[in-house]
Amino acid sequence: METSVFFFSQIYVNHKRVYPAYSNNDFQITDNGIEALLVIPAIGAQIMFSGLQFSIELPWSKFHGNTEGQCGTCDNNRKDDCRLPNGTIDSSCPDMAHHWRVNDSCPAPPPPPPPHTCPPETICKIISSKVFERCHEVLPYIPFVLGCEFDVCNIKNPSIGCASLQSYAQQCALNGVCIDWRSATDGVCDFECNAPLVYEACGPQVEPTCDLRYNNRFIKDETQFTALSSMLWEGCYCPEGTTLLDHESHTCLPSCDICFIPNGKWKQVNESWVSGCDLCTCQSEPNLSPTVICKQLPCPIEPPVTCDQVGQVTVTETVGCCTQDKCACDVTSCPSQKHSCPVGYSQETEMGVCCPKHTCVPNPVCVFNNTEYLPGNSVPMRYCENCVCSDKLENDGKLHAIGCEPIKCDTYCPQGFELQEIPGQCCGKCVQTSCVGVYSGNLTHTIPVNGIWTPPGNKCVKFECLKIGTQFITIEARTVCPLYNPQDCIPGTEVLAPDGCCYTCIRKCNVTKESTYLQHNGCTSSKKVDMSTCQGLCQTSSWFSSKTRMIERSCSCCQEINSSKKEVEMVCPDGSKFNYSYDYIELCGCLQSKCTTVEKAVIKKLRRRR
Repeated sequence: METSVFFFSQIYVNHKRVYPAYSNNDFQITDNGIEALLVIPAIGAQIMFSGLQFSIELPWSKFHGNTEGQCGTCDNNRKDDCRLPNGTIDSSCPDMAHHWRVNDSCPAPPPPPPPHTCPPETICKIISSKVFERCHEVLPYIPFVLGCEFDVCNIKNPSIGCASLQSYAQQCALNGVCIDWRSATDGVCDFECNAPLVYEACGPQVEPTCDLRYNNRFIKDETQFTALSSMLWEGCYCPEGTTLLDHESHTCLPSCDICFIPNGKWKQVNESWVSGCDLCTCQSEPNLSPTVICKQLPCPIEPPVTCDQVGQVTVTETVGCCTQDKCACDVTSCPSQKHSCPVGYSQETEMGVCCPKHTCVPNPVCVFNNTEYLPGNSVPMRYCENCVCSDKLENDGKLHAIGCEPIKCDTYCPQGFELQEIPGQCCGKCVQTSCVGVYSGNLTHTIPVNGIWTPPGNKCVKFECLKIGTQFITIEARTVCPLYNPQDCIPGTEVLAPDGCCYTCIRKCNVTKESTYLQHNGCTSSKKVDMSTCQGLCQTSSWFSSKTRMIERSCSCCQEINSSKKEVEMVCPDGSKFNYSYDYIELCGCLQSKCTTVEKAVIKKLRRRR
């Protein structure tokens, strides 16, 4: 079975939280852990709140015709209870309720869910059953049954009807009839109280506590609220045989013969304890709550104190809860003694009873020019000597001695560097004067500034040394030879380039023949003749020249080497004939030509296209 969801109230009066029972000159608030009841005698109002539901009881004599909205119209006519603000009557009170909203920032509630088929039997029947039979005579139950069935039929939650049963039980209690109804719901409407409190169907409106003053005020004393003090209703109470400690706690005690102490705990009657400097006892008082009686703890008798040392004075101090005399030192009464120690010494103070005694003891240091140096540290004592504070003591056995040795200079300089003297320093410094070229993996060669050097056996590599500011930069230039195959050369044209790096020759390129008719001034050859052209790829390359410090280019193209003159008979449209001579290429080769940059070549090509 599902268990109903309940809410616990937090009650504030003038923005300050109060713990019922609470009362002032205007109203009284009680809370049983399930419902909170507010009674205002001046207007006869009783307001009961339990989480998501509340009820307001108003006297007919004071509020006839003075209510509207969700409270309905106080005229004993239920037909106009669903009146809207404009005066018309709505057929549905749930729909009417949404028209009586307070103007605040809260979002509008969702519309009621569509109705669905009601179960054949619901807990709503308990209201009209014998469980509430004693209340039927004092309070009509039909409206509560209708409200219960409306909730159960529109909300798919069996426990939603518990609110209507609880509301009817509340009104029964206010009319003097307390009903134990939750046990008849087969667990659907069970209520669990916070331990150690337990549920009681019919308990007092104000539960007695161990605080007699509280009991007298809210239970025994006659007040304007006494008429309701005999009302019984459901709530959370201390188990049988125990009593609530006070109205702000959920502590249940087997006996109220206790005294409250400031830390929120309690002591039993006749129990004694020490609190600060007091011995306290919980004593019973006739017709009153037990009272805490405290007396100051006695102090022991101390023997007299004699303070006869230099700088001593007698003072009185508090130890625990008692005072006692003792000897203390007054440094202002010590003899004046100014004392300072030389460099390398520390002042050591030996305390007497009250006044100090000063002595100078040597520190484990060396001293030079009024400066202390720890053993192992360098001392700038002599030029071109390395002086160090040693672990040995001087002849007087006090301070540490300083040992000096000539500074040993390193005269080795790496390749490309020279040792040069530096004014004001004992040792020279290696200064770079040239570049170092590395070749064949690990071989090196010194290159002077602005000098160019070619490694032996490799004419295609050149090293140049440049000095830019204080930086020495070695530039390595490698000549990449164009592809060379003697078989591509015309025999006898193979030569080594002047730089001794690359081989070159006049490369072969093919003679291509094509038979065609010659055209000249509108005349055509009488027969096809063989026309020859040079076609083939020739080497072109670029490289950086360390000598000119520019990009060098080498370009060659396929050109004729040998050619001959041939003749052919030409026939004109008018029938005339004549002999025409033309050049016939016998042999082609790759010949050197002037290089043109790609950009210029492209520009020229574009111009030709235009």
